[in-house]
Amino acid sequence: MVNPVFNGVVFRGLGEGTYFLSMPHYRNEIKKKLGFSAYPGTLNLEVKNNQIDRLREYKPIKIYGFKSGSKIFGGARCYRAKIKTINGAIIIPDLTKHKKDVIEFIAPVHVKSELKLKDGDKVLVELLK
Repeated sequence: MVNPVFNGVVFRGLGEGTYFLSMPHYRNEIKKKLGFSAYPGTLNLEVKNNQIDRLREYKPIKIYGFKSGSKIFGGARCYRAKIKTINGAIIIPDLTKHKKDVIEFIAPVHVKSELKLKDGDKVLVELLK
């Protein structure tokens, strides 16, 4: 069986990935469960045709949320994936402010600069087993 491929278009996000991926709780969960220290930020990709729905066929790696004082921080579902030569993961936050079909990609490096991507570029993301 061939690994699924997602077609996405790079766009500038809300900047919240940097905030959340800098938090020790999420950094520790990602390192423990995915085996890498995530760069503090995500590559945002707009996808069409309900591509996100295909993820339901795969078992996610769960990143748990936490409570800090009176504030609750949500969890996320991750799926090992790669873009070209960069291994990382698709991360789907339980809570998001995105208004469209979006997948966010995390990796140990700043993917946008590593692959010289700019907003509007088309990218293929391959789901890994």
